[in-house]
Formats: sequence, C-alpha cells, structure tokens
Amino acid sequence: MFYMCKRPMPEFSICSMRRFEKGEHHISRVFEKSVLLLVFDGVLRFEENGKQVEILPGEYYIQRAGFFQSGRRESDEPVYFYIHFSAEFSENPDDGIPIRGRFPVNSVRRIADEYERIIKMHENSYFLLSSLMYRIFAEIEMGGVTPDSKRTAIAKDIRRYINTEFSSNITISKIAERYGYSDDYTIKLFRQEYGITPYQYIIKQRLSCAQGLLYNTDMSAEEISREVGYNDFSTFYRDFRKHFGISPRSARNMDKTDADTVAEDERDPLPDDVDKTSDDPDLRHKALD
Repeated sequence: MFYMCKRPMPEFSICSMRRFEKGEHHISRVFEKSVLLLVFDGVLRFEENGKQVEILPGEYYIQRAGFFQSGRRESDEPVYFYIHFSAEFSENPDDGIPIRGRFPVNSVRRIADEYERIIKMHENSYFLLSSLMYRIFAEIEMGGVTPDSKRTAIAKDIRRYINTEFSSNITISKIAERYGYSDDYTIKLFRQEYGITPYQYIIKQRLSCAQGLLYNTDMSAEEISREVGYNDFSTFYRDFRKHFGISPRSARNMDKTDADTVAEDERDPLPDDVDKTSDDPDLRHKALD
C-alpha cells in the first residue's frame, strides 16, 4: 500500500465533476499528474499498470503520475469528482493518506459543489481552489469523525463485508486493499474492536454457516465445506472439530436441543468463546481455506 505524503504539500492543478455515459470506458493514458477520484454514484472501473481497479460509491482512489491506465472493462455510469495534482508518495503509513479508501460523502460533496460554483463564476483563484483541495484531503484523513470513532466505523464496515463475502476466496490482503490500509494495520484495527483477527472472524462465520447447513439440509459435509468457502475438506474438518468439539457428522446426528448448547452466541460484540490465540500469518495473499 502506498500513501500520499503530506510533505511537501500537494500542488493543485485542475478539478471537475464528471459523469460517464452508459457503456463508456476509462481512457488509456500515461498521465503526468496524479489524480484523486471521488465516486458518488455508479462504479468506475479501469486497469492501472495491468491491475484491475473498481471504485464504488463512497470510495476514493489516487491514480499516481506516470502509471498507465486503460479502460478495457465498461464502467457503470459513475458520477465522480476528480482533482489533478502533484504529490509525492511513500510506503510508510505515517507519511500521509492511503491511496485508496472511503470518504464522508456528504461533506466532500458540499466541497465539490463549492468547487463547481467557483469555477462557473470564473473565480479561478489558485489559492482558493487549492484550499478546497486541502479541505477534501482533510475530510479523507479524518473521515468526518474523530479518530477513535473512525476506527470503530471501519472495523464495523470490515465486519459487514466479511459477513457478506466469507464464503468467497477472501484474503486479508483483499480486505486491507479495499479499505486502504496495510495488512498488519487492518488486523490490528479489527482486533482492537472485536478482540480477534479478521481471519478468525471469517472462520467463525464459515463454521456457523456450516453448522446451520448440517442441521437444515441434506448436503454432505464435503459439499458444505465448499459452500462456506473452504477449498480443503481436511482443513474444514479440523476447524469444525476444534471450534465445536465434535465432528461435522456427529453434529448432524445430534439432537437439536443438544446442538443448541454447542451453537455460539451471536450477540454483538463477538463472543469470548472464539479461539483468540491462533492465526495463520501466511494467509496474506492466498484464499482462506
């Protein structure tokens, strides 16, 4: 993950609101300026140095100067605000703002509207327009909330994302990239809020879903393991037995009353009976089995 440095301060160039028509693609280019993209509606898609990028509503992305962008994939009629600027970048999180993340839509939209008003009135003061750019970067940095509540909000959003995607080929790196943080910081942020790592929470959700499928369907244990996101049945079997104290087959054969004593409490915050001592440090880039 790269970060836009606060020092030296970014230098403003131009800005505008932009709306893609249906079927429109991002242009192919190597641009001399960096570009801040703030998506308000639709989905903006492009490739950057061969890597696919998709920006959803409420997300921002910084295209760095000198990178090749192309638009092989069609975008979904995005409405976004862009700023061309010059800045330096670093891999040190302490140096500045991550190149990708979320932004407070309402406050940033008001600033974007102010930009549009100023430009229409031909009040093209470099210092005035630059000051609005710095306000947007400040909103991104703070997220429109205090640092503690921002971390809580992001941790909850990560949890919601996991609840939706746990059965897919999800990785810590994918989660971190989505929210604009390093792998280690993402793990730390989630653990501070919930007491376990994102990996451990993914396993918890997979096993909870598997337990329900065992009780309520005729699917085999092997089929269930694949359904909830495991690529290897032996890993699923090991995790299930470790978590519930019984094998998947034994769980299916249990009386429902007995099963309720094994099932986890789903109250928020997360229960204390999840194993919080183990994690797999190698699951950064590969799918979680």
